Amino acid sequence: DGDLQYAEHNTAVTRLVRRQTEMSNDLVARGEKAFEAGDKGTAALAFYKARMGNPKNKRLLKVMQETGVKQMIQQKELAHLGDRKLPQAKQAYRDIEEHLLFVLDEKGHSVHLTDRGVEFMSPDDVDAFILPDISSEMGRIDHHPDLDAAAKIEARRKIEMEYAIKSEKLNIVHQLLRAYALFEKDVNYVVQDSQVLIVDEFTGRTMPGRRWSEGLHQAVEAKEAVTVRGETQTLATITIQNYFRLYEKLAGMTGTAETEETEFFQIYGLDVSVIPTNRPIIRDDRQDLVYKTRREKYNGIVEETRRLHGLGYPVLVGTTSVEASETLARLFQRGGLPHNVLNAKYHQREAEIVANAGQPGAITIATNMAGRGTDIKLFGDVRDAKPSVIQDPDGNDIDVTEMGGLHIIGSERHESRRIDRQLRGRSGRQGDPGTSQFFLSLEDDLMRLFGSDRIARLMDGMGAKEGEVLTHTLITRSIEQAQKRVELQNFQQRKRLLDYDDVMNQQREVIYNLRSFALEGGEELKGEAEKMVLAAVARRVETVLAVFETADDWDLELLRQELLMPYLLRVPTFESADTAPTTIPAAQAEASEAVVAAFHTKLTTLGNFSDRLLALVMLNVLDEKWKDHLYDLDQLRAAIQYRSWGQKDPLIEYKQEAFSMFEDLMRDIQHTFTERFLKVQLVFDEPPRSPVPPPVTKRFNALGVAEEMVPGEVPVADAESARAEPRVVGAGRGVAKLAAGLPAATDGDWANVGRNDPCPCGSGKKYKKCHGG
Repeated sequence: DGDLQYAEHNTAVTRLVRRQTEMSNDLVARGEKAFEAGDKGTAALAFYKARMGNPKNKRLLKVMQETGVKQMIQQKELAHLGDRKLPQAKQAYRDIEEHLLFVLDEKGHSVHLTDRGVEFMSPDDVDAFILPDISSEMGRIDHHPDLDAAAKIEARRKIEMEYAIKSEKLNIVHQLLRAYALFEKDVNYVVQDSQVLIVDEFTGRTMPGRRWSEGLHQAVEAKEAVTVRGETQTLATITIQNYFRLYEKLAGMTGTAETEETEFFQIYGLDVSVIPTNRPIIRDDRQDLVYKTRREKYNGIVEETRRLHGLGYPVLVGTTSVEASETLARLFQRGGLPHNVLNAKYHQREAEIVANAGQPGAITIATNMAGRGTDIKLFGDVRDAKPSVIQDPDGNDIDVTEMGGLHIIGSERHESRRIDRQLRGRSGRQGDPGTSQFFLSLEDDLMRLFGSDRIARLMDGMGAKEGEVLTHTLITRSIEQAQKRVELQNFQQRKRLLDYDDVMNQQREVIYNLRSFALEGGEELKGEAEKMVLAAVARRVETVLAVFETADDWDLELLRQELLMPYLLRVPTFESADTAPTTIPAAQAEASEAVVAAFHTKLTTLGNFSDRLLALVMLNVLDEKWKDHLYDLDQLRAAIQYRSWGQKDPLIEYKQEAFSMFEDLMRDIQHTFTERFLKVQLVFDEPPRSPVPPPVTKRFNALGVAEEMVPGEVPVADAESARAEPRVVGAGRGVAKLAAGLPAATDGDWANVGRNDPCPCGSGKKYKKCHGG
């Protein structure tokens, strides 16, 4: 049903996004008029609202290239962020947001509906997306004088149901908004064979089988009008850092580790040593070229590629997305430049394209797929330097000698310096000549989101006009500083993720140690299983008896039922008040003695199958409960961040909540294992009787011709009848399938069944009234 809701809400969200785009266009137009009239305050506010609602609006991006506009918007943003923290300015902050239907945070990769957006989505029911305060509602129900116990339970159930339905609906709408506003086709994902495939931003490759969580993948599927597949369930999880920490020794070699040496030391305690190259690097790494707009940048790339192609040099044009690679491919095709494209859509030809990328005059457009570990071999005389003509910033021709080798052109800076270094490293290998240069624009995501206003001020101060390019050491340095800020932010996010995973890692070790016992079997498994049944029964006894003030008040009938129903356990001393113990520890000791006897009796009853069935039940319970626990922890992590609004550290809160949940998990595992193992039965079916075949009147002779059978001739049986196969009954989900292939039972396996015990056939009757009657 949840998958269908994505398709149902998709239409409404599409209208919402379209309406927001129209509103953003109106805001930009209003801002342009105010800017021309000299009213910079009104213009800045209009532009800032447009950027909050649609940061990639084409008209807005064009306006931001005007002198002083970008700095004006940034100043408004700083004032806005400062106002949010002042109580008296909260209403002004809300007024800014309420002009929009939803507000985007590109850096935080989040989106939320405003009150106006809620009204647009549900004009007839303004409360459709407002979650009820479940704690206050529960308190009101509990203290309601006119409700009896049954009515209170029903009222609680309705409140919980309403909260769940609204919460799911709100999550679907938010995920659809993220899909439309933050995730771009051919950038974050591609659509192939009617499936949405995630593109790894670092490698440029698709990741088949990987899906975004929390409903985001379903939202993207609804957006692209492909089949919306069900939510995947996490069965096991571990961070890369904790996975590597499982090894006793760690070492590695890479050409780009130096930029991340701080992270290597903080996470793994590893130092980074820089080893000199085999031959000196003579590659010419040139300064970045910065244009105002993306269109001018692409034109510059085409012209530079045309010049190098005319000299007979191989050129590798690196892009950060599939969309950018296809845009450049169209421009190259329009300009008559022969080329090959290597991206996530055309990965089948990767080996062929890379093999020919070093040929004289070859042009290769590639995403990060060709930037990591790819060795491009040079052919012919491409290593030789050749005379060429270039233009200086004033347009004058200058005679130069162009270096030979592979020429790298980067179409955009990546958030990580490592990716840029990997692209540069395709050229100048083993002492070969080569060059590398990046072409940038102020509309690039890195420059737009993380670039400082110094670059925009510098370009305004230099009076850069359309089509002009700037090269300046200050620009290159500012870009590197922006990359360092993003890298630091990403490292802090990974470090925070590791802090959260360290909490789960301790729990993971406990569960996986229990799984190891189950897989190895033997006496250690029996010992762990016995501890579980003892803990489960002792807790059940304490839970029942702790509510009574004295032993005289004990409800022994309730205690007997609480042990009999889940565990089929009878304790002789609990049958009469005269023989019953008088303290809870004494009662626990009596119950423990009885359950240990029942546990060993069960092992004996199962005979040759006891070890394997014990392992199967243990594995089934551990996997089932651990899977559910992982889902609960995912939900906890998603919600725990709101604790920061109450001036609490979400990580500390997460540790406390996760520990409490783990204690509940272990109690649940102990109870469920005890219940299932003490109830498990092995049933042996009789051999299936073959149906009586119809009389055979014809047969095929040696030549394959059908002919009448001779009267009295007996046909030969074509197969043996199946023998009896055991079935596992009462062990819970999955155990019967795991137990497939058990050998046939012996006659002695039923010998130890008591007359009042459940019949091993699984009928639910007592043995004396079933097979023992």
